Amino acid sequence: MAYSIDFRKKVLSYCERIGSITEASHVFQISRNTIYGWLKLKEKTGELNHQVKGTKPRKVDRDRLKNYLTDNPDAYLTEIASDFGCHPTTIHYALKAMGYTRKKE
Repeated sequence: MAYSIDFRKKVLSYCERIGSITEASHVFQISRNTIYGWLKLKEKTGELNHQVKGTKPRKVDRDRLKNYLTDNPDAYLTEIASDFGCHPTTIHYALKAMGYTRKKE
């Protein structure tokens, strides 16, 4: 869990006042690397906000896959994968996440 911005400001002001990052790390019981990271972040962006990391887009568009399956209900994983330009295992995991099960005869 990330530290609050108030806590970050408090630690950095203590570092500026005392002049020792090591002492601040002992007082606030956090690692020196954390403090160095905050200093680097403040120098780079000018703020101490949490870094928001993006996520990778999905390889298979779930809506498109759902429409494909309504049009082609008997398609094999290899056929679907060739139409979507990915590996059959990718289609398998997408179908599993969507709640589709294997057709049993």
